[in-house]
Amino acid sequence: MSSLQVYVSRGNQYARIVESYRDPITKKPKTKILKNLGRVDLLEKNEPGIIERLKKECVESKELNKQLKEAAIQKEVEQLLNGKDGTEESAGFPVQNYGVRIYQKIWEEMRLDQFFAYRQKKDSKISYDLGSVVKMLVLSRLMAPASKKRSYERKDQFIGQGEMEIEQVYRCLPFLAKEKENLEVYLNQQLSRKMDRSLSVAFYDVTTYYFESVAADDLAKFGYSKDNKVNQVQVVMGLLIDQAGIPISYSLFPGNTSDFKTLIPVMKDLKKRYGITKMILTADRGLNSGENLAFLKNEGFDYVVGFKVRSATQSIRQQILDERDYVPVGDDFRWKFLAYAKNDKGTHCDDRILVTWSAKRAAKDRTDRERLIQKSLRLVESKSRLEAEMKKGGKKYVQLSLLDDPVAVFDQKKVEMDEMFDGYYGIQTSDNSLSHEQILDLYGGLWKIEESFRVLKTDLEARPIFVKKPTSVQGHFVICYLALGIQRYLEYLLSERGLSVSTEKIQDALRSANVTTLPDLGKNRKAVYIKNQSNEDFSSIIKALSISEIPTFGTIGDIMRW
Repeated sequence: MSSLQVYVSRGNQYARIVESYRDPITKKPKTKILKNLGRVDLLEKNEPGIIERLKKECVESKELNKQLKEAAIQKEVEQLLNGKDGTEESAGFPVQNYGVRIYQKIWEEMRLDQFFAYRQKKDSKISYDLGSVVKMLVLSRLMAPASKKRSYERKDQFIGQGEMEIEQVYRCLPFLAKEKENLEVYLNQQLSRKMDRSLSVAFYDVTTYYFESVAADDLAKFGYSKDNKVNQVQVVMGLLIDQAGIPISYSLFPGNTSDFKTLIPVMKDLKKRYGITKMILTADRGLNSGENLAFLKNEGFDYVVGFKVRSATQSIRQQILDERDYVPVGDDFRWKFLAYAKNDKGTHCDDRILVTWSAKRAAKDRTDRERLIQKSLRLVESKSRLEAEMKKGGKKYVQLSLLDDPVAVFDQKKVEMDEMFDGYYGIQTSDNSLSHEQILDLYGGLWKIEESFRVLKTDLEARPIFVKKPTSVQGHFVICYLALGIQRYLEYLLSERGLSVSTEKIQDALRSANVTTLPDLGKNRKAVYIKNQSNEDFSSIIKALSISEIPTFGTIGDIMRW
């Protein structure tokens, strides 16, 4: 496409006609000089207004070329639809999704093709284009989560997928497992260049992912399932995210690993790979152990973690129930700080506990307890039900005797003890400079990691896991990690532009952006498309990203340049 270019050389302005094109090898935009027009001042002296006239003519020429191109495509479309192209009557034309191009743009922005090309050449003897296979799996996970086989079978539903074989899909998984740490470091570097990202605060939590299998191995094992899949093997994942909800790193553990045992290796790995020496780690009560907090303290990290009020020492419980020193915030909320000095694993901690009481939490505690009371009463009444249900919870208020033939009784004293602490919540911190508002804000941010788990499990369907070999399982989670990172970064971009959209709505919007593709008939004629109607959220998303909508019809190449 030609245009007028004015440039400065040795203090004088010159004009020339140039043509823009894309290098067929490097794919980078370039310009070619078509004609040098000379010095601007001399041109204007001979013909005043010539520069503006030439600019206008170039614009009009572009518009004319565009109109001629559209007219030619429209004529071709009409011929195809009216059956005047000499082909046999068709049963219909295929539909392809182009909304996936939004995810592809982020993939390109993060230069992930370059990463995989480099690691493939450096670390493997793989000859096929591994990056295109990984891209297909990640984009399929984002657009239409399914098994690896199913993703391969329907890859052509999405614009821009490369050629590949099903064997290559499975072969790439062990490679991804090996490159997991390199990929995490690379992606975090790219994100740090693209956004104002701080790792001074991170959120950590643990969840489980189950297999459609009962076959245990070194990684897949039976354990406490957070999905209530007690009869299936699982893996445990520890996930670390930043304040924007974008994943920093993750670790997989055997399915029988306790939550407590995951934090130390994750933080050791973080410090080793990123050199982070100062961070406030936020986690829930399930990770608050003396060993974990002592480790964090010794490594120079601070923490904001949930504190188990009902299992605290008698002295702490008395201070919590003592109404003195509470600061009221309206009628339904109050707070105060308690000093909390403790020695764990040879480490002395001078922490504080922020204790809060809220009417809303008190009501929730009562409702939750009533449900457990009813279940406990049913267990006490039936010994057979007790034996069958003990592994599934609900035994909090059931007290068993130590006889050979155990007798179950309802524990009314424990109920009364729990009632005393309705509405109270504790948050322990090692950073004494934090105000109660800052602590509540940091701890409240844990919803971001809970949402990330929900996105992984529900929107990206990371479970159940269908592959079996440990290296393939690890490769599966690399795909999920990449998909989550791209999704969260897109949500961050939209939020920065004033558009708050859920993962589910973004996926639905991008899935709604489709074209009907018409065949490539040869004779220098390119395959063309007709745009289908997309939903309103898609229009809002591309507008927020400052992307123009594709024309009503055009060539497939136009979409790939979009």
